[in-house]
Amino acid sequence: MLRKLRKFDYVKPGSVAEVVSLLKSYQEKASLLAGGTDLLCFMKLDFLHPKYVIDLKSISSLEYLTWNPSDGLRIGNLATLHSIIRHPLIRTHFPMLEQAGKAVGHPQIRSRATVAGSICTASPSGDMAPSLLALEAQVKVMSPEGERTMPVQKVFAGPFKTALNPTDVVTEIYIPALPPRSAGSYCWQPKITAVDETLVGAASVVTLTDRNVLKDVRIGLGSVAPTPMRAPRAEEFLKGKPIEDHLFAKAATLAAGETQPRSRADYRREMTKSMVEQALKEAVDRAQRMEVSR
Repeated sequence: MLRKLRKFDYVKPGSVAEVVSLLKSYQEKASLLAGGTDLLCFMKLDFLHPKYVIDLKSISSLEYLTWNPSDGLRIGNLATLHSIIRHPLIRTHFPMLEQAGKAVGHPQIRSRATVAGSICTASPSGDMAPSLLALEAQVKVMSPEGERTMPVQKVFAGPFKTALNPTDVVTEIYIPALPPRSAGSYCWQPKITAVDETLVGAASVVTLTDRNVLKDVRIGLGSVAPTPMRAPRAEEFLKGKPIEDHLFAKAATLAAGETQPRSRADYRREMTKSMVEQALKEAVDRAQRMEVSR
């Protein structure tokens, strides 16, 4: 049931340093507002009731998306899903992120929701997390103790829980450049309609040798465990194998066996098989169509 928002103080800092100072003072009493698509819903449902809401929108240094072929992709805290979907660099180098962004809600939501916010919410069914896991993204965090970087997989601690401290603010998501003949894909099945929460999401990133052998494989899964997860057994099964009939179906079955669904377990595992196989096939098809060098 939606409720009237509890009273809170609204703060609008102008720099990351000011945000860190405020978090140091307010600790657990504060929540950060980037897009607000999750925060405001949680507040209306009375799941969260911060005494202070710190709005990041005025910090222009956090609103960016940059690409360097020798380095990789850097996504600022305030980069929205809309900007990810429409950016030509994403479509060229990381089309799986465009797919994942389109899986989230509808255009009104995507114009506000941020990539960083999706990580900090730590929803088990979030659509960005599986792709970020498969891409082995790194999260840059600023706190009163200074700056640190952590693998995105280490951020997720439980359903809607992160390993971030109350004084932490995520400033950037970094995705390393992929090797030659590498590509990814994200496939998902919503619960009912296209704008509903995802029932199963599967992301895959593959790297092929010149002879079409799977040199590296990474699989990220969402909505099939308490947190977004990788599928290490399926990944190891595929590495070093030439592409052949039924290979991806076998790997998808292994991936389904690694899941820990919280509800509708049998159906989710069956859908995991379908989504993983589809994501692997699409990623390989993209990698095969690439030139040997980027």
